[in-house]
Amino acid sequence: MARQLRVELTFLSTLQQVAGRGTLWLEVPAGATVDRLLALLRERHPQFQGVAMQTNVNGAPVTGQHVLAYGDGLFLLPPG
Repeated sequence: MARQLRVELTFLSTLQQVAGRGTLWLEVPAGATVDRLLALLRERHPQFQGVAMQTNVNGAPVTGQHVLAYGDGLFLLPPG
């Protein structure tokens, strides 16, 4: 059985209106990247299709290739 990570997504600024809430939890496969998590977010929550976002993990800017780890929090904000 593949291990899963449970990642808390925090939506900032106008992305809170898109999400309809401030936070959301997603489970992703262990070793998933930020890009994979965003793909799952868009698959499960279609209101994010075509929405541009910047990503921070634990308060630091990251690229889509950043590998998520246990305990990570992902902050999503509109492009600046």
